[in-house]
Amino acid sequence: MIRTLALVLLACLACAAERIPADCRWIVQLDVQALFKSQTGEWIAAQLVKQPHAARLKLLESISGLQPRRDLRTVTICGVGAEDDSGLVYARGTFDGPRLVTLAQAAEGYAAVPAGSHTIHTWIDKGKPAAGCLVQRDLLILGKTADRLREAITALEASAVPVPVVSLPAGWADAAFAVCAADQLAALAAGKPESAMLRNVRSFAARLSEAGNELVLEARAGTTDDTAAQQLVDAGRGLAAIVQLQRPGKLDAALFEALRTARLERDGSQASLRIALPIADAVRLIELKARGGKSDG
Repeated sequence: MIRTLALVLLACLACAAERIPADCRWIVQLDVQALFKSQTGEWIAAQLVKQPHAARLKLLESISGLQPRRDLRTVTICGVGAEDDSGLVYARGTFDGPRLVTLAQAAEGYAAVPAGSHTIHTWIDKGKPAAGCLVQRDLLILGKTADRLREAITALEASAVPVPVVSLPAGWADAAFAVCAADQLAALAAGKPESAMLRNVRSFAARLSEAGNELVLEARAGTTDDTAAQQLVDAGRGLAAIVQLQRPGKLDAALFEALRTARLERDGSQASLRIALPIADAVRLIELKARGGKSDG
């Protein structure tokens, strides 16, 4: 169940500030209702009534009683590491509690774990551990272990809101349908080639929103000092210049224009990026990708 729900939630990200464990170093938030009210969301909704998406959503509804577009309000995904058991999914919405419990009980390796006034349900999902708890009537928390779920419940019920390491720029969550933030990117990318490039980046935040008929991606990176921020800006501008000079033949004209007009700036030790793409072109590129990159012509 957790994998199916998580995929639906990700495909549909929570702008309501959840009381997440203070050790979390990355967070992704989606305002589902704001998304579906946007132009991008209208296109997504149109795709969901087509096959095979419609059949999958119908199956999800018949099993869990959940209709994502109708029942989900917000989703928050957070964790400590990039690939560990610390990940959590907070889903706000309308849920059929007894139905979800019955579904968990029918899963392989089911066990009920007491957690104060709550019950954490654990099971095996395709050979991997999973856990879930309907902590409040409108809040479902999913994770990998009962211990991590217990930490989430403790944070949620604490008298004072835990202050996580990661935070979003002021006002960002209220002006976008999707936002994300991370701290210590080099540690999150440990063992990967990009970790060296990120060693001077302390924090990162990005948001996806609409401005008129454009889909806008904004990103901010907090670095160790002004020099590190300028190096990021210079590297980005250098890459953009190379793309403009060489103009790869496979690069779509709309993407080329978006890269050409992107704003990359520095303000003290912070580097920022703003890139906009017409919504119609974004939809066209997604549909082209779905067709295997082959145009109608």
